[in-house]
Amino acid sequence: MPKRPNTPKVVVDPIYGIIDIRPVLAMVETEEFQALGDKRQLGMSAMVFPSATHTRKAHCLGAYHATRKLADRWIEYGFITRREGDALAGYALYHDIGHPAFSHVTEPLCPVPTGSPRGMSVNAALSLAVIRRRRREIEACGIDFKLMEAMARYANPLYLAVSDKNLGMEKLDYLERDGLCTILSRPVGVDYLREHIYFIGGKLVIDEKVVDNAIEVQNFYLKMYKNVYLRKASAIAQRMFQKMTHYLIQAGEIAAEDLVGLTDSELSGIMRFSKSGAVQELYRLWKTRNLFREAIVIRPERFSGADVKAQKAKGVAVIGASKSVLHRLAKNPALKLENQEGLAAIEERIARAAHIPVGRVLVTPITSTSRFEAKDVLIYQGPGKKPASMKARYPAHFKNIEEVAEDYLTFRVCATEEYRKKLSTPSMARKVFRMLTG
Repeated sequence: MPKRPNTPKVVVDPIYGIIDIRPVLAMVETEEFQALGDKRQLGMSAMVFPSATHTRKAHCLGAYHATRKLADRWIEYGFITRREGDALAGYALYHDIGHPAFSHVTEPLCPVPTGSPRGMSVNAALSLAVIRRRRREIEACGIDFKLMEAMARYANPLYLAVSDKNLGMEKLDYLERDGLCTILSRPVGVDYLREHIYFIGGKLVIDEKVVDNAIEVQNFYLKMYKNVYLRKASAIAQRMFQKMTHYLIQAGEIAAEDLVGLTDSELSGIMRFSKSGAVQELYRLWKTRNLFREAIVIRPERFSGADVKAQKAKGVAVIGASKSVLHRLAKNPALKLENQEGLAAIEERIARAAHIPVGRVLVTPITSTSRFEAKDVLIYQGPGKKPASMKARYPAHFKNIEEVAEDYLTFRVCATEEYRKKLSTPSMARKVFRMLTG
């Protein structure tokens, strides 16, 4: 009887076409990876962009495919070994394996696993914990587990091929994927850029010929933040969902540790049938897209003037603040998404000061300012030569990124529609501003 051929096991992807998953099939068939198929990549963005329903599973498969191709080139060039290339592709597949339900929306509520490296992000720590549990499946794919685990805890510099803030394959994948599913746009020349990323001296460097493409990717990243990632409706819906999740934890209906194992459908289903009155009310508003409305907006002074007239007509008070004040708000531990108790306390204080019911005020804090820091890119200059700094070569470009990013430092105090105008009176807005800034 003839031996059964090792026929391709493929998935079809809108970015890359056909992806053959035979080399990592045992890893793909795990419960944690399959659950990523019911965890949206962009959390609440589908409320604004109906096509933004792509999943962490699609993103991880895309990151795997791009990294596998990159690793094969690096093996050919002699930068890495076959063993390192296989581990690198495996890490790309599992780099987001620990994402909780609704991805970054509930991530601030997740406890960091015991034994996680100090300073590691919550998402990376959660993914590392799953990787450590799935050693058998990883090794079944012929991957050196210890090498892959070292990449996952950032102990091996090869992790940069996947997770570098500028050139990592996972970042380039999500920029393409998110852009296509939201604003129908992709960074120009990203395929060409991938072909000219090298690994030399333990660092990622790019060929001189793709400097313009690297600049385009950085500009596209800002474009996505402005138009998608920091979209007002998404940010408010996200905070509403976080409050519901926090209420579920307080009521004992779920534990914070459960979030990683839950899918989007499972978590929203628990909310739908929650016994908590606070959850039921918020879920009704969220489900019907009856979101809280901006009442007070605190943003940079140089950008606040243009908004005043338009926002005032909507019943919104706009307050211009200095850069130092905004950074202080962003760094205040009581006003971080990780501190749901602190946010609830300030919301209660604002509600009582404005004489409106507690539960009708929602604070949307400033997104971490570190996300807007323009990271340098190294340019390859030939054998034995020190790589050039793109930041040093194009300081105006990096300065522009920082200045544009300042526009997105926005702190919002929201209310349900019937209480919006009461909260946004000039005197109340000033009182709330003093309350927040001390």
